[in-house]
Amino acid sequence: MRNNNTRRHLGAGAAGLAIVAGAGVVIAMSPTAQATVDTITLSGSDFQVGSTYTATADLSGASVGLLVYWSDNGTSLTSVGKVPWPPGHASLDWTPTTPGQHILTVSQGSSSRSVVLNVGGGTTTPPTTPPTTPPTTTPPTTTPSSGTGSSGSGTGSAGKLLGGLFGSS
Repeated sequence: MRNNNTRRHLGAGAAGLAIVAGAGVVIAMSPTAQATVDTITLSGSDFQVGSTYTATADLSGASVGLLVYWSDNGTSLTSVGKVPWPPGHASLDWTPTTPGQHILTVSQGSSSRSVVLNVGGGTTTPPTTPPTTPPTTTPPTTTPSSGTGSSGSGTGSAGKLLGGLFGSS
């Protein structure tokens, strides 16, 4: 009888060891360890301050669905992460705000990849508008009338009215 109990304990111990070993394999092969950022590409080539470019990352590994984090010179561009969509790809619209060297970094799980870019200061030319000439108006020309009237004779209707007031006819 003693041999059966020993065999049972050995069997239970072996089963427990198999479960622990299997769990160790699962932990060692966790998706985080298999996330890979393969490439980073950007639209455009002459990067300028204030212009917007699309940054794209290709992802692979068992965990291509993990959140993707982007940063520019160590400053987070996606504080809460972005879901890669379509699966295996992540993109971000990036607008540089300062000239000089920029290091764009993409991280997913324990994998990250960076690309170094030089950004120009950009020159802004104010819009040009043709000069405007203010409208000119020509003053009306007056020509002396050739009518018949007497100046200062007081024979018109106003003269009669005033003459009646002042006592002359």
